Amino acid sequence: MKAIGIICEYNPFHNGHAHQLHTLSTNYPDALRIAIMSGSFVQRGEPAYFSKFDRARWAIYGGADVVIELPTIYSLGSAELFCTGAVRLMKALHIHSISFGSELDDNSILHTAAEFLNTPHGQEVIQQHIKTGVSYGTALRQVIAKHVPKGDLINDAPNSLLGLEYIRAAQRYFSNLMVIPITRQSSHHSPTLSQGQDFPSGTALRKALVEGTTIDTYVPHTIIDDMHKVIAQGAYTDYERYNDILHGINRLLSTVELETYGDFTEGIEHRWHKAMQHVNWTHALEEIKTKRYTYARLRRMAAYTALQITKPILQEAHILGPQYARLLAFNQRGRIWLKNNTPSIPLIQKWAKAPSIVSNFGKQLLIIDTKATDLQTYSFKSTLMRTGHEDFRYSPQYIEM
Repeated sequence: MKAIGIICEYNPFHNGHAHQLHTLSTNYPDALRIAIMSGSFVQRGEPAYFSKFDRARWAIYGGADVVIELPTIYSLGSAELFCTGAVRLMKALHIHSISFGSELDDNSILHTAAEFLNTPHGQEVIQQHIKTGVSYGTALRQVIAKHVPKGDLINDAPNSLLGLEYIRAAQRYFSNLMVIPITRQSSHHSPTLSQGQDFPSGTALRKALVEGTTIDTYVPHTIIDDMHKVIAQGAYTDYERYNDILHGINRLLSTVELETYGDFTEGIEHRWHKAMQHVNWTHALEEIKTKRYTYARLRRMAAYTALQITKPILQEAHILGPQYARLLAFNQRGRIWLKNNTPSIPLIQKWAKAPSIVSNFGKQLLIIDTKATDLQTYSFKSTLMRTGHEDFRYSPQYIEM
């Protein structure tokens, strides 16, 4: 049974995600749709709005057949680490294709760009631009514009930029991975909701949720009642509370301790330590931010301090790749695939048993995943929802459709 992988966060799951899954179902009816989904933390450098357990369930109701968790070390990483971790996980699961949204009609442009950027010369040029003081993302876009034919088309297409990173990862780690782009017909990246939007951005939907605005129009009808129940329970991230927790943790860290964590380079730990004396987290980040250290990167670094993700752990993650695949949810089609598919890494269903079947490095990643879930739930709005060790109480959800 063939399988198509969708690398996702579903933060939150909305009609745009359901549209992609429906398109794949229509065009490839015999293929399984396997979601490789970020867990408790996402690539923005903060907890997801809803728990991975709720988001996995909604993904099945929205058209996925299986949901596998992308370990925190990758879901929280740079765009490169996020994409390579997910692609390598797909390879371990024997997923033959990847699908992603793209604004481009001609996706051969992405393959050409990936081939250039993966060469030693391409890497050297990127590093030269970074040395001018810009972030990696800015340097990448500058290099694409200057060295890649029709590169401006890529730079004007946020989803295609992410797709480019998937293709780069596939060229390095999974060369026979098939690419199935789904052309997007409208902009999905407006930070606010507006009339006439069929598929608003995740940013706009999260903003609406934080403000208490209903998003019923923008999510599949199959999950609306369930989402209302979760919201009513207060089982969602209170970002002000999370930021206060981060501020307290980081105010207590010395420069020596900060320097050990991922992405703390060029002596930034000294400016970071000084900034933590501000009265709130927002002011602290404003003092630290530079062209190279964007807010997204700073949020990621802060999460590294809270989850104790050090430079050596990140380096090992780059080298070794994912050490396990955690099953979150599945339907009947997914059950058949799981029964007939044997991954090259352990498939985890019971968290308590996981340490006995993974590698030594895998054990470190399990600890990080557990901390990530504990920190997210501790940041939930309702005190009743802040219980720890939810990972150990969870079993994969079988959902009949």
